[in-house]
Amino acid sequence: MQGIIEPRLATAEFSRDMVETMLTYFDVYADEGVLAVEVTSWGLWLPNKVTGGRQFLGLAKLPDGYRQ
Repeated sequence: MQGIIEPRLATAEFSRDMVETMLTYFDVYADEGVLAVEVTSWGLWLPNKVTGGRQFLGLAKLPDGYRQ
């Protein structure tokens, strides 16, 4: 039996401090027990359900084109 192969939609990379931030602020940013993370070319963001804005979570590493 072959496994189901699904196309990858996105990849998110998290550093340890980013994961610790998510754990620390989980209850603040979670909606019904689920923490959403927005993936953009500028990094990862936590949507803020109270303000309607978002908080910067971080960027685990710079994209290849930005490394020196």
